Amino acid sequence: MTDPIFSGIGFWATDMPSSGPPPAGGQGFAMSADEMRAMLKKAEDQLSELSTQIREAEILSRAKPPAEEPVSQDAVDGQNGINPAGRSYQIHLRHQLGYYTELTDRMKQALGITQAADQAAADSTKKIKGSLE
Repeated sequence: MTDPIFSGIGFWATDMPSSGPPPAGGQGFAMSADEMRAMLKKAEDQLSELSTQIREAEILSRAKPPAEEPVSQDAVDGQNGINPAGRSYQIHLRHQLGYYTELTDRMKQALGITQAADQAAADSTKKIKGSLE
C-alpha cells in the first residue's frame, strides 16, 4: 500500500476525553462524537460497497474477444479496450478502498473504538500486569 493518505492529519472527537486536544497548529478534523459516528457509518457503508464493486469489476478485465480477428481483439485487449479499462477501474477502486479504510480506522481511533485484536491485546496486558503485582 502507499503512504497513509491522512499522514500528519489528526482526527478529534471534541466531546470524547480519550481523543485529547488537538496539538497547537495541528491540522485535522474535529467534530462531536455523534457527528463522527454518523460519518463513520457512512464511510463503513461506502467501504462495503467498494469491496463489492472491486469483486464485480474483475469481470471487466477478463473479457474474451467475440472473434479471432483484429478489430474484435483490439476492442477487448487494445489500448482503449475493455480489459485495460477494467484493470484501470480496479486500480481506481483500490485507491478508494485504501482511502476509506484509513478514514474509518482514524475515526474509530478518535472515538476510542478498538478492534477485536486490540481488545484481546489489552485484556492480555491487564492479566499479565495483575499477575506481576
